[in-house]
Order: sequence, then C-alpha cells, then structure tokens
Amino acid sequence: MHTTTSGKLYFPALTGLRAVAAYLVYAHHALPQVPLAPGFFATLFQEAHIGVSIFFVLSGFLIGVRYQQAFLPGSQLRVSSYFLHRFARLYPVYLLCTLAALWFRQDFRPESWVINLFLLQGFFADYTFSGIGIAWSLTVELTFYALAPLVLLYWDRLGLWRWTLLTLLVGLCLLALGQFQSPFGFIPDGSFLVRSTFFGRCFEFYAGIWLAKSLLSAPSAPRLQPRAGLFTYGGAIGIVLFMLGLSLLQDVPGGVGTDLKTMAFHGLNNYLLPVCIGVLLLGLVREKTVLSKLLGSQLGQALGKGSYLFYLVHYTFGFDILYFHFWKNKGGVLLLLAALSVAGYYLLEAPLQKWVLRLAAKRLPKQ
Repeated sequence: MHTTTSGKLYFPALTGLRAVAAYLVYAHHALPQVPLAPGFFATLFQEAHIGVSIFFVLSGFLIGVRYQQAFLPGSQLRVSSYFLHRFARLYPVYLLCTLAALWFRQDFRPESWVINLFLLQGFFADYTFSGIGIAWSLTVELTFYALAPLVLLYWDRLGLWRWTLLTLLVGLCLLALGQFQSPFGFIPDGSFLVRSTFFGRCFEFYAGIWLAKSLLSAPSAPRLQPRAGLFTYGGAIGIVLFMLGLSLLQDVPGGVGTDLKTMAFHGLNNYLLPVCIGVLLLGLVREKTVLSKLLGSQLGQALGKGSYLFYLVHYTFGFDILYFHFWKNKGGVLLLLAALSVAGYYLLEAPLQKWVLRLAAKRLPKQ
C-alpha cells in the first residue's frame, strides 16, 4: 500500500489484479487449450467470467477507499468533479472502440447507436452484446458510479445489507416495468436482472465498499495476525474452488429445477464468490507475498493499466479480426493484445483522459 503525491492511497498489487481479471474474461471467451491438465483448465475457463466479478468487487473497494469521506456534509469535493473523473476514466477510449466496432459490424441501426453510445446495453436484452460485446458490464459499472455518492453518503446509516435489499427492491420495480412489452427487451426477466444489471449484482460492489470501510476504520494491522499469505492464498484458492463449483452446477441437467439451478448459480456467483474476492483483496493489501510482489511489479502494474483497453478490444477485435483472420493461436493473440493494450494505454488512453480533464478544467468554474 502506497500513498501518492496527491495523498490518495494506491495499491500496486490491485492494479496488477486488474490484468488477471481481464485475462480471465479472455479465457472465458477464448477457451484456450492447455496441454497440462486440459480437462481441469477447460472446466476453469468455462467459469472464467468471474473476472467480471473481480472487477466489480475491486471497483467498489477502490471507490470506497478514495471517496469514503468525499460526499459527507462539509466535504470540499464537488460531485461534478467526481463524475468528471469517472467520465474521463471510462468513456473516451470506450467511445473510440465502440465507433470502430459498430462500423466493423456494419451495425447502422439508430437505436443500436443510441444504446451503445449512451452505455445502456446492460438494460436491453436485445442489444446486450451489440457494439464491443462486453459493454453490458460497463453499464453495470456506470450505474454504480452514478449511485456511489448517494450510497457512500448514507452508508453508515444503512450499511451493507440494507443497501443491498434497497437496491434489489429498485431492481424488482424495474423488472416489473419490463413486463409491459417494453422496447428492445428492457430487463425482460429475473435471470437478466441478476446477471446483467447493477440492481442484481449490487452486492459485489457493496462488498468492496464494506471491505474499504472496514480496512480504513482500522488502519493498523488487524488484531488477528495470520501467517503471511493466509488471506492472499486462501482467497485465491476459494475463487478457484468457486469456479469449479459453478462449473459443476452448470453441468446439472436442465428440465425440472432449472429455475432453482439458475437461482443457485447466481446466488453463488453474486453473493458468496465476492466474499472470497474480498479476502483476496485484503491479502493483497495487507500481506507481502510472492503473488503481491508479482502483481505489484512494474510489469504487473503496466499490464494492469492496459487491462481496460484489453477488456474493451479482446472480444470483438481480438477474435473477429486477429484470431479468425490472421493468427489461429489463442495464447499468441492474448500476448499480442496484452502488449498492444499496454502501449495503447500510454499512447492513447492516458493522454485522452488527461486531455478531457484539462479541457474541463478550462471550462468549469474553479472550486
């Protein structure tokens, strides 16, 4: 754990963890063959979508750490500044990738452009995988960013479970609206709600906030002094075991009990898996281990900084262009995309983010 010159806490290993999460999602989509224990890795890769859950818990944790006091009465931070930084972080490079993807797919439907440019894919089942394909998860992230100031303002009063229940209640209201023949498949069923919207996946973010609040309320080391690596490797092993469990659950035959199986799957993925992810985050923040050193190394941080761009391009461009037309090597495509994404971060993403912030600073009144 480091403190930057601006006074913000910075966790090098968590930056590297972002790369791991992105590569897990790649493995879920690519399903690469691993010569060593191919059956085991095939089972793991089937559920490597849990990289998205890692992103969600990590996002809740980092927002909780950076802004836990920012929205309380008397704070000097303007909410507009918060939203500007979130916009600059998320949208400019997303816009470029989305425009390229819509053109590449020859998708010129006006409603598709509106839904993609306004990052609404996570609300409409008919367009969930349009554009760059994975942006439904950015809708979830964007919804969290929008609600985070309110959540943090009343966190001490409502807490983890009240906020979770309240958010689920709002989600059920939106689900009810979706039953009135809403256009473009607006939240059509409960499975979509818990899989693709913030209102079904809020606990992952709230678990991250809870961890941040607990960590910062006791800045010294926890009273319980575990052996080095207990949280880090215990959380990592727990995540692997959950991936295996989710895979076994997926293999249960359908038919009678399918709805129950779906509920069990999302219950495990959305509510129990975040606990293991939180344990891993705590370990990476508190413990000095081989894993934390690898993730926090210069290479790990560089890969982590390029992970957002990697995440944006791997699905549409990584497969539709690189794999299917140029290089039939999924591992090679992974390495190439990782290298290009790191370069893209320093040459495109970071400069774009700084340009947006500088432009806004000139136009907005000074605080």
